[in-house]
Amino acid sequence: MYLDSGDFITRAEAIHALMARWTPDIATEILPLEQSRGRICARDVFSQNTLPVCRSAQADGIAVRFADFTDGVPDTSAWKKDLDYAMADTGDDFDDEFDTVIQVEDLVYNASGTFSIVPEAPIVKGQLVSAQGSMLCTGELILKKGAVVHPLQLCILAAGGISQLEVVKQPVVAYIPTGNELVRPGEKPQRGQNVETNGLMINGYLEEWGAVIRTYPILPDDRKLLDETLTNALQHADIILINGGSSKGSEDHTVWLLKERSSFLQHGIKSIPGIPVALSIVDGKPVINLPGPPFAAFCALDWCVRALIYRAQGRAMLPPQKVTAVLLQEVHKPAPYEFYLRLKVYKTADGFCAEPLSWGSRFSQAMNCNARMVIPVGLEGYQKGDVIEADLLYELPDEERRN
Repeated sequence: MYLDSGDFITRAEAIHALMARWTPDIATEILPLEQSRGRICARDVFSQNTLPVCRSAQADGIAVRFADFTDGVPDTSAWKKDLDYAMADTGDDFDDEFDTVIQVEDLVYNASGTFSIVPEAPIVKGQLVSAQGSMLCTGELILKKGAVVHPLQLCILAAGGISQLEVVKQPVVAYIPTGNELVRPGEKPQRGQNVETNGLMINGYLEEWGAVIRTYPILPDDRKLLDETLTNALQHADIILINGGSSKGSEDHTVWLLKERSSFLQHGIKSIPGIPVALSIVDGKPVINLPGPPFAAFCALDWCVRALIYRAQGRAMLPPQKVTAVLLQEVHKPAPYEFYLRLKVYKTADGFCAEPLSWGSRFSQAMNCNARMVIPVGLEGYQKGDVIEADLLYELPDEERRN
């Protein structure tokens, strides 16, 4: 299908058009608490426990009666355990007869096994004692609907008596790599062949965003086989990604097939790289035709596929972590479109610097890329020394924080 630039729309227009035609069915499932890490909480969760159940010590030491200290620190040489005092460990309860805790640091133990209390130790009634429910109360909201379950939340949920959690089902994303020239990772490419590398990148991001991946074997450029595989994928997945065949080559069958089968198709986006990406709805499900070049595929993942996966989970996308950096070279856009600029960002004694990376196809550029920015339509570029905002792709390691 010939790409007509007159039909191109912006990324924002494309994702809006796609979302307007797709309403995902957000289903839920119940999992054991220990299996819910990283999942999306499906509804508000309330504590079933009150903690402490009665009261507890805030420090290791002894529990005493404050009434014994009204005239100052008493002589403890003849004190008997469980009669004049009780042992108190952090988090433990103790007999109701006692109401105050003295920390072990304020005790001096003698060779005979008795102890004395440091004279200057402050003794206040009720000190170092947590009241009933001071940590958690029955009926208290402990996790909100839509929250991602992190390890700290698991701790709080367990304290609240939660052993199972209702979470949003993970969307299933089918990934279909296509191309006569492709071989699997690990196979040595021969003349005219190339390694199918996008699958590793795509699967990694899909897992990071909370999807389940269903990867198909590499398909040759065969329209009938592609049609059959798409039909199978639509039966088993919520979102389908077809990689390759998105441009206008003689073996690019994907967009022709989507034109026949889709109720909506947008082929061509005003964004470089990744102009030939195609967005479609087939049988009520999004089918995205990703370009073959890795960074072009990444860009489509970044602005389109991630938005679909988050919506399928009922989540709002958080903005990327940004840093303000000084641009080390001038940058000019190659066309009057949006432009994804790859950056290598590092920190110096004076702040962050951003080194623009070539927008060519060398993989060494990708190895150095740790941030990006999108130059919008209407802006021709930036000058060396301009201050820009860069979106970090991952946390900068120490070696990229140069002092």
